[in-house]
Amino acid sequence: MNQNRRAFCAQLASVPLLSAVGAGVIAPWRGAQAASTYPNKPMSIIVPFAPGGNTDIIARMIGTTLSKQLDANLVIENKAGAGGNIGAAAVARARPDGYTLLYSTASSFAINPHVYSSLPFDPRTAFEPLAVTIQVPVVLVVTAESGIKTLDELAAHLRENPDTAAYGSSGTGTSSHIACHVLAQKLGVPKAVHVPYKQGPQVLTDLVGKQLTYAFDAWSVVGPQVRSGRLVALAVSSKERLKAAPDVPTIDELLNTDFGVVTWNAYVAPSGLPTEIAAQLREAIQAALKDPTINARLENEGVPAYAPMTAEETRTFFANEYEKWGELVKLVGATRVS
Repeated sequence: MNQNRRAFCAQLASVPLLSAVGAGVIAPWRGAQAASTYPNKPMSIIVPFAPGGNTDIIARMIGTTLSKQLDANLVIENKAGAGGNIGAAAVARARPDGYTLLYSTASSFAINPHVYSSLPFDPRTAFEPLAVTIQVPVVLVVTAESGIKTLDELAAHLRENPDTAAYGSSGTGTSSHIACHVLAQKLGVPKAVHVPYKQGPQVLTDLVGKQLTYAFDAWSVVGPQVRSGRLVALAVSSKERLKAAPDVPTIDELLNTDFGVVTWNAYVAPSGLPTEIAAQLREAIQAALKDPTINARLENEGVPAYAPMTAEETRTFFANEYEKWGELVKLVGATRVS
């Protein structure tokens, strides 16, 4: 090993797994391995969002076990910006050799193409879908100081305050915007004011400060404030209640409707990935998701793992979600220039 190689490995090993920097390393012990086998060098997992966010945390959590399954060093790189488009575009341009993967949300694969007027890639052709990992339901929350404790009470409040009722989202056309808008329509108050934010955490700050009426976010984000008593969880967007919050009902059961606003995370590779490498990666990812410790942690975060899918089932899932979110974006009427 030459000095440059030693310096590179030393630099990688010095970055903690859950650090708040732009890259982290999952570096398991590697046994003897022929240079001709895959993988035989560090792999880059691009997360197109900032460090410390839900997607980043889950990528690192799964990555710990995935690195052992592949017997490879995984370098987590955060390339945030433009709603995830910058990091996704970087992977779309990468060589399809299995050493650069994208771990992202439904936004990159099914939502942003309908929101942005132009993208530097087409997710339907730029990527090879590898595995859908988790579903990411969002939880409807209000501030405890509002006195609202049920979905019916929220609906009554919205109808009684049509000029001041407002909801916050992490940006126009995001899943949180769509969830809030669809709920307002189903509650019969379609004119509720939308307040978009550039930074998601500010939504909950303003919600607690009573500048907003309601908002949606993942349980991993709102759970601590619900437990502290600052926020009240009224409902969850998934079809089944979360094991992490079994007392919070689903919107489906409260409104007897199919709410259908649940996002998800997935691994993809650049299009053109060799079939045998794609199969090896799918098998490793699915094995990592079956790890009991990882599974329990995902359930605790309110982001349960999907059942394993075949390659064809994964492609069909991506295609169906692309169409579904396209219809939801059209319903919201959200379009912006990239």
